[in-house]
Amino acid sequence: MKKVAIGLIVVLLVILGVVFYFGSQASSIIQKTVVDYGPEVTGTSIGLEGVDVSFLGGTAGLSGLVIGNPAGFKSDHAFKLGSVDVALDVKSVMSDIIHIKEVRIDGADLIYEIGTKGNNISKLQNNVQQYMAKFGSSDESTKSFVIDDIYVTGTKVQLATDLLGGKGAGLTLPDIHLEDIGKEGSGASGAEVMNKVLGAVNSGLSKVVTKDMMNKTLEDVGSKLKGLIK
Repeated sequence: MKKVAIGLIVVLLVILGVVFYFGSQASSIIQKTVVDYGPEVTGTSIGLEGVDVSFLGGTAGLSGLVIGNPAGFKSDHAFKLGSVDVALDVKSVMSDIIHIKEVRIDGADLIYEIGTKGNNISKLQNNVQQYMAKFGSSDESTKSFVIDDIYVTGTKVQLATDLLGGKGAGLTLPDIHLEDIGKEGSGASGAEVMNKVLGAVNSGLSKVVTKDMMNKTLEDVGSKLKGLIK
């Protein structure tokens, strides 16, 4: 009886070891993909403090994700996300197509910078589209994704201008829900996912950042410049 109990404990320890190994491998794969592959796609810096994967729970948490601005823009960042919650099939992380059930991004900080080069979010999306046009589906070095749902909620927007780097009044982006990404064909590349999210963000910005608001921001810049040259 004692031998049976010892055997069961050994089996349990082996199972826990396998779970821990695959969980840690999934964390490192996700972090490496974001930090190494992301900047190639966006043409900007990307920082990620950590990834916590629960193999048994099928969840992953990304902390301290910051997407920098394209060249020529002066604000601190484009997006700053305190946390991103992901529900996924952890076993699929080891395959060519990663199945993600749900992504939730809540309370992100977005700086919408306008000025002489247009705006930073459109430029960011343009960088992603240029990457897609260059590589298309031939970039076999990266994973593909199937994502059931993406929710982006409570995003705070600050207006800024690259002329002086000033920030305006805060706004809230309309909530975003994207679904069934990559379900047709052999999954979507990271660039395709990023392009869809940025497209939805740009669409939301067009609803809250009015022409009058942009003109007011530029008028404020003009007033400040006049004050500097007096």
